[in-house]
Amino acid sequence: MSRRGVLGATLTVAAMIAVVPLSLALERRAPPAEGGVGPAPVLLRASILRPLLLGFHPLAADLYWLRTIQYFGAHLQTDEQIPHLYGLVDLVTSLDPHFIDAYQIGGLFLAIGKRFPEAIAIYEKGIAANPQRWELPYDLGRLYFLDLKDEAQALRWWEVTDRLPGRPHYVPRFMARLYTKTGSLETAFELWNAMYEGSDNEWVRKTAKQEMQKILAQMKAQTAPKAGR
Repeated sequence: MSRRGVLGATLTVAAMIAVVPLSLALERRAPPAEGGVGPAPVLLRASILRPLLLGFHPLAADLYWLRTIQYFGAHLQTDEQIPHLYGLVDLVTSLDPHFIDAYQIGGLFLAIGKRFPEAIAIYEKGIAANPQRWELPYDLGRLYFLDLKDEAQALRWWEVTDRLPGRPHYVPRFMARLYTKTGSLETAFELWNAMYEGSDNEWVRKTAKQEMQKILAQMKAQTAPKAGR
């Protein structure tokens, strides 16, 4: 490539990389969100961003994903208000539809924030874009089972998971328990334990460990001898 071509390519990449920092700079100058912590995120539409990024949209998705984690962490520790979380996760996954971690952890963040319809929407979006990945229907089944107590929907999505390559060996066991509607606490414990052992994210592991401790306390209370007997 000629020097002029190299220079042109360099300027193109530099311009592309500037798009996301520019939106973040605008965010910093924005007034604080009402009742929230810091400014509201500046959410540019993916349909506008993608042509400007000239094929570098996965890099932009990574940068916006870091912003998503910062946003969730800041609000989780303070006001617990996350009205813009869905918009951030939706933008990240629109820029990179195959960013599985963004669907998984973004959906979990939304579920932790009790924004269940939005979490479901993110998981279903990921499933549509990645129909051969078992992780997303599995996670959606877990949300229905643990958070929404909807065994029929949990079973539906685990049946989808069971047909996909690479699915965990324990999925048929969860399905069998739902078919018989027994062992709910044991299944819940195994689900959180699988999340604990399978994640490299320390926040996810800490959350899973806390939930396992709660379930163990419930199981112990159920087996404790009744007073007066």
